[in-house]
Amino acid sequence: MAGRGEAFALWLIPGGSLRERLRELIASLARETGGPAFAPHVTLLGGLRGEGAALAAQLGRLGAALRPVELRLRGPATGSTRHQCVFLDVAPAEPLAALRGAAAAVFGGDDTAFRPHVSLVYGDLLSEHRRALAADPRVAALGQEVGWAERIELWSVEGEADRWRCAGGVALPAGALSACGATCVCPCPCPSAR
Repeated sequence: MAGRGEAFALWLIPGGSLRERLRELIASLARETGGPAFAPHVTLLGGLRGEGAALAAQLGRLGAALRPVELRLRGPATGSTRHQCVFLDVAPAEPLAALRGAAAAVFGGDDTAFRPHVSLVYGDLLSEHRRALAADPRVAALGQEVGWAERIELWSVEGEADRWRCAGGVALPAGALSACGATCVCPCPCPSAR
C-alpha cells in the first residue's frame, strides 16, 4: 500500500521459548555491537503506509489465511543491508507463503522477493565483523531451531528501531508436529496423538 502516512510492516512473532531465546540473543548482540535491540520477528510484508488504526483494522480480513505457521530456522547468514546484517533464514513453506499472499492481497505492500528471516543484528558493520558474529556459537545454536509463529502484528517502523511500536495484532492458531510428523492445529486430530 504505497502512499502517505506512517511506515508500517507486518511481522510474524515467534512464540514460546523460541521467542525468548531470540529476544535474549538479540539484546546481547545489541549490547556487544552498539546496535539497537528489537523484537524477534519475521517480516511478512513491508512497505505499508497509512494510519495505524486503519491498517490494524484490516488484520481481521486475513480470515482463513490465519493458520499455524512453522518457523524452521536455518543459518546463520549475513547480508549487506542494515536490517539484514546477521540473521537466520526461515525455511519457506506453504503456510508462510499463503499467509504472505493473503496479506499482500489485503494490504497491498511491497513486491520485492520474499526471503523470510529472523534478524539478529541491525547495523552497518564491516563484512568481517558480520561473519564473526554469524560464527558465534550462540548464533549457530539457533540455526536449526523449529518453532511456531504466535501472532501476526502490525508495527510502525518509522525512524530508528528504538521508536518502533506495535499498532495491533491477531493471534495465529497454535501448531504442533503430531506423532505422525504432520503439522496439525492443536488439539491434534491425528489418531497417533491420542
